This record gives sequence, C-alpha cells and structure tokens, in this order.
Amino acid sequence: MLDSPIEEPIAEVAARLEAEFAAFADFTERVGHVLSLGRRLPRLAPEDCCEDNRVKGCQSQVWVVAEHDADQDRMRLALDSDAVLMRGLLAMLLRLYGDRRPDEILAYSPEVVERLLVGRSLAPSRANGLYLVVKRIRAAAAAASGGRQMAHQP
Repeated sequence: MLDSPIEEPIAEVAARLEAEFAAFADFTERVGHVLSLGRRLPRLAPEDCCEDNRVKGCQSQVWVVAEHDADQDRMRLALDSDAVLMRGLLAMLLRLYGDRRPDEILAYSPEVVERLLVGRSLAPSRANGLYLVVKRIRAAAAAASGGRQMAHQP
C-alpha cells in the first residue's frame, strides 16, 4: 500500500502505461514486461492471503486487500497472486487505482488494461480473473463512497 496520495489523474497514468507498452515491438515483449512488473510487486503478508481476501473465480490464487482511509478519503489497496503473470496485471491495476479516492475509482473503468493485454490474446480465464479483481476494487470503492467500510465481496 502506498503511504502518500497520488495526485496524477488516472487518465494520465493510463496514457503513460499505454506509452510504456507501445515501446515494445510485439506481444511477447509486452508479456515479458508484465512478468517483470509481477516479479517486482510486493508480496502480501501471509495473514492477508486468507479466504476473506481471495478473489473467487480466478484461474490462479488472487488476493485483494482494500481499505478505506476515511481521514484522507483514499482507498488503500494491496494485491497479490500466486501467478507471476497475474501479479504483473495486478501491478498495472495498482498503478491505475492505488491510493485513489473512491469516486475516482468508480469514475474510471480500466479499458487501458483491455487495450494493452486483455484484448491481445490473454487467456479468457486470466482476463476473467482480472475483471473479478477490478469488480472487487470497485465494490470496495462503492462501499466507501457510501460511508461504509470496505466490503469483501467479489
């Protein structure tokens, strides 16, 4: 989880991600970059890799910890998986959604991920897992924007 709020709009982060991936000549290089991002993603603490945080329906094991910091009105996210490729995709989601206000998360759909990877031969089961993670993050943001604490439903 990040310690300081991100002030850069999600759309600008998305544009930077697209430019970053445009530098790679082909799909294999893009996947290699995602794997690299996955290897650098910090691991969750073992106690956070629990059933309550697990995203059901994913091909691999995926955990989402989403907490609302009411004082700063920010969603604190931590994501992890047992699969390196999914960890890379999670790292991309963290760049988009990490440490954002709930209304920012709800206002922006992650179509950049679709353009970068999901629409380019990502296995349907992996794409479904990614959508389930986004759904969980958005559900937590919706709960927080309604004045309630984070919900753990997918």
